[in-house]
Amino acid sequence: MHRIIISVLLAVTALLMPKELIGQQFLWDVDLKFGFDNREYASLTTSPSGTIFGAMLSPKVGLGFGDGHAVYAGVDATRYFGKSAPALMFDYLLYYQYDGERFKVNAGAFPRKRMRGYYPEAFFDERYFFDGSLEGVLLSYAGKWWRVEGVVDWIGCVDEETREQFSVYSYGRFGTTWLNLSYSFMMTHYAGSNTVGGVVDNIWLYPHLASDVSEFMPERMNLTMRAGWMQTFQNDRIREQGYTLPGGFQGEISLGYYGFGVRNTLYAGANLMPFYHESDIAGNIYGGNLYYGDVFYSTDSGIYNRLEISYHYDFKDFLSLKVASVHHYDGYGWGWQQLVQLTVNLNNFQFPLKSRTGHPRRHHE
Repeated sequence: MHRIIISVLLAVTALLMPKELIGQQFLWDVDLKFGFDNREYASLTTSPSGTIFGAMLSPKVGLGFGDGHAVYAGVDATRYFGKSAPALMFDYLLYYQYDGERFKVNAGAFPRKRMRGYYPEAFFDERYFFDGSLEGVLLSYAGKWWRVEGVVDWIGCVDEETREQFSVYSYGRFGTTWLNLSYSFMMTHYAGSNTVGGVVDNIWLYPHLASDVSEFMPERMNLTMRAGWMQTFQNDRIREQGYTLPGGFQGEISLGYYGFGVRNTLYAGANLMPFYHESDIAGNIYGGNLYYGDVFYSTDSGIYNRLEISYHYDFKDFLSLKVASVHHYDGYGWGWQQLVQLTVNLNNFQFPLKSRTGHPRRHHE
């Protein structure tokens, strides 16, 4: 008798369940990144020379349901060439994703590429090309005249050696494409471990005007500009000196034509990374653990200029190649950086499976 009751309940549930929850779809997504980043800064003291050369494969599988909902599992497998141990480094991905027409959500350990806001090199430099994931939550909403994004990334959970560390990012803009008021925001909370005390607060805000006038330019030509004030609020609490507030003006201009591009960024102001070469109470240098941006923003000359000459090649929606020559001036001398970045993204949105009728089956993007 109980089997009959259960069968009836299941049948009634199926009838009452929304149609979009019944239909499910197998999803897959594979990313490949190949990167060469060579930095020749021998004549400079602001930033060290070095080479980052490697590849990262990120296969993911998921289950789509409802109208834009999905859950995924996957891995980032990274290989740095010439490094013997470990042969491969793994970051595991487990996340929920919602893609609505205007509203988007990620929760869990999810791909960094889901961040769509503009964050300048002062926030992240090219080494984050191989940092493929975030651990936390992302929310974004796009309206007709505005959009906003918020991200929480939990980096370190306190234990005997690991510091408690998390970062909050946000980007927003209001206005038209050809003229809008935008902001980029980053806050890093860099606390202590069970054996090393101390807390550093590191807050960056970049309000700026942005303009993309490509629609008024000749075919295949694009022109974008940004100008604003970079302001930071930083406090190393173990020093008990209170907040230091370095900031400065930044202007950016980018011109492209048939894939070739020139982009120049000029920063004029104070050293934005005053604690970069400082140490915690255990003698550990803060360095890149506290600051994620280009180290040239730590110059004390009052000026930093970045000139990038590049070529971009995009094939449909799944292959992107960038080759660039980047020239840095820190107020004392020039440094030269060479970049090659290849990104391949394959998924069932570009290559949908076909149903028995021969029509592609598509999950809502």
